[in-house]
Amino acid sequence: MAIVHVVMKSSSTAPPAAAHAQYIEREGQYLQRGGVDLAESGNMPEFAQADPHRFWVAADTYERKNGRAYTELQIALPRELSPEDRNQLARDATRELLGDRFAYTLAVHTPMAKDNFDQPHMHLMFSERAIDEKTRALSEEQFFKRNGAKKDPAWNDREKPFEVREKWVEMMNAAMQRAGHEQRLDPRSWAEQGREDLAALIEPKLLAGNEAEARALHAQIDQLREQRAELPHLYLPGAEAIEKLEQQAEQEIAKVQAREAQELSRLDKLIAAARELATEVKERTVAVAQNVAERVEQLRDRFERWREQRSENTEQKPEMQPGSRAQVSQEIERAGPELVPDPEIEQGRQAFRERYAAYQQAKEPAVVPEPTVQQVSQEATLAKQPEQELHIKHDRGFGRGL
Repeated sequence: MAIVHVVMKSSSTAPPAAAHAQYIEREGQYLQRGGVDLAESGNMPEFAQADPHRFWVAADTYERKNGRAYTELQIALPRELSPEDRNQLARDATRELLGDRFAYTLAVHTPMAKDNFDQPHMHLMFSERAIDEKTRALSEEQFFKRNGAKKDPAWNDREKPFEVREKWVEMMNAAMQRAGHEQRLDPRSWAEQGREDLAALIEPKLLAGNEAEARALHAQIDQLREQRAELPHLYLPGAEAIEKLEQQAEQEIAKVQAREAQELSRLDKLIAAARELATEVKERTVAVAQNVAERVEQLRDRFERWREQRSENTEQKPEMQPGSRAQVSQEIERAGPELVPDPEIEQGRQAFRERYAAYQQAKEPAVVPEPTVQQVSQEATLAKQPEQELHIKHDRGFGRGL
């Protein structure tokens, strides 16, 4: 994007004229730097027409002490123009600003900027001493004397820089129009154009300082340029810039509203999902509670039945208590003939009773457990064996003194 950048440098402490001319022309010790698209000189007096560099050497030699040997204009050229159009614009500006009255050296440089695009600009160094028919033929020494070629006082006018700026912007807009570009620039300051947003982002000058201060200034300038890049185009007038800012604000508001609607829609979906989950959890909780209640009721019924049954059993006669002899006999009778004891078992049981009665008579009464069916069966079997064997068996299993 084309910008308005016009800087006029005029100082008695500027670098020597001859060295600066070699620098902008990329000659001598600056030959290897490159990046020069155009380098030419003009309006030289007779002694320097064959060798323009001789003019700047003479300026360094014969210009009065503390006098300005040259003045320089540094002007940014539009990127939108082709290299040929830029060179022609630089020549036209030189002719418009200097005419044929001041000796000059012009150079066009195209270095690479930080954004990886060309940064074309022109250096126009010239002498403020006017050349006419009388001074053109003066010698080197006489040309720079007090009574030689006079300096034009117009270059010391405070309004001269702005005059040059206006003339340059006028020529640049005409060149942009010829090239078919719609962009138009304004020579006034941003504040005068009503662009307070840009005026607040003016870059500080890179004055002399230590390395840390220089890095801090460069970082500040980079930040200001990033902020300017977010603002409407530099060439827009104040009213159009405000309108552009309002449009950008409306677009940002629309984006925010769209994001809010999206977030609300997402929130509604989450709320609906949460409600479905809550309903499902509630239904499951109710089902589990009902199941627990049913199981508790079942357990309560079983417990009541068990308690009633226990009460009925308690009211029965002692001989009919569970596990008693009478109940066992009753169960045997109820079971049928399959559970009726074998006669041999009964015979063995009777023999056991008799021996037990004899034992009771010999000793104090002792509590002897009721023989089991298996024991009775074993006794019946032993009763059929000889007496000696029976004695051994009893000695092993039942009686110590039998």
